[in-house]
Amino acid sequence: MFENILGQKKVKEILSSQIKNAKLAHAYIFMGQDGVGKRLMAQEIAKVLNCATNNFNKGETYACGVCSSCEKINKGIHPDLHFVDFAKQAELEQSDLDKQKAIKIETIRHMQKEASTKAHEGKYKVFIIDPAEKMNIAAANSLLKTLEEPPENTVILLIAKHKETIPKTIVSRSQVLFFQALSQDIISTWLMSNCSLDSRRAKEIAELSEGSLENAKRLANEKEASGLSLWHKIRDQQLYISDILELSKNVAKSGALECVDAMTAEAKKDFGIYPEKILPALELLNNSRTLLLKNVNAQTVLDNLFLDLQSLYF
Repeated sequence: MFENILGQKKVKEILSSQIKNAKLAHAYIFMGQDGVGKRLMAQEIAKVLNCATNNFNKGETYACGVCSSCEKINKGIHPDLHFVDFAKQAELEQSDLDKQKAIKIETIRHMQKEASTKAHEGKYKVFIIDPAEKMNIAAANSLLKTLEEPPENTVILLIAKHKETIPKTIVSRSQVLFFQALSQDIISTWLMSNCSLDSRRAKEIAELSEGSLENAKRLANEKEASGLSLWHKIRDQQLYISDILELSKNVAKSGALECVDAMTAEAKKDFGIYPEKILPALELLNNSRTLLLKNVNAQTVLDNLFLDLQSLYF
């Protein structure tokens, strides 16, 4: 079971046992860093509960993966699988996705209204709240009411990075499962199989991915390659100020966060050579990443980052 999910042996064992005995909890919190299989596991649970071929209520533990229900869940279009996330909230508000900073009470109330109705075509309604730590206080308090009196044939799956970011009242009414960082061997094997990388490059990326397949995918992306090259150019003083300003303008349009992540990965590799220089560089890169995640103007962030890195004089 869960063969398409990398690692996570303990989580798989717990869920497999509960599925076998038809004793899934009404609410779970899948805890762990991004890129370790939390959201994919949530979708797999939805498939098991609603598979048209196998019957969860009779102790049949596998989703067939090919029936109409499984195919719809794979595509994220099953009417009984609901994603409670920024994309859904933007749709409800008819606003831009990049303006979404917190999951609001109105979004949770929309979920509750949907949960109060019968399943449309499946056996269970499944709600995936991601990222759960971004619920504001009002939204969290509203969700608590649903967790205290869960609707019949409904499973709520909350996805989060840290336990401390979720209100204790919600944690106490959910089963918490911790997802571990993936091993370098698992990630490198996946990269070789899915990204056509040779073993040397796959191992190199796996070492820099910090146990996250999501990070590994970004590092293997073509956009990331430009960041690798850019780090070396700035480090080796190969760019003039005019070049840097033009470069930051172009990178801001094509993928600022991906570039910063790639430069960070390369900087970490250089740490052993001249740590006194790399440490402040890593701090600059980390601060810039934080600003980009807060949607600070990308070109401004990159202008300052590239100029500050250049001033370190490697």
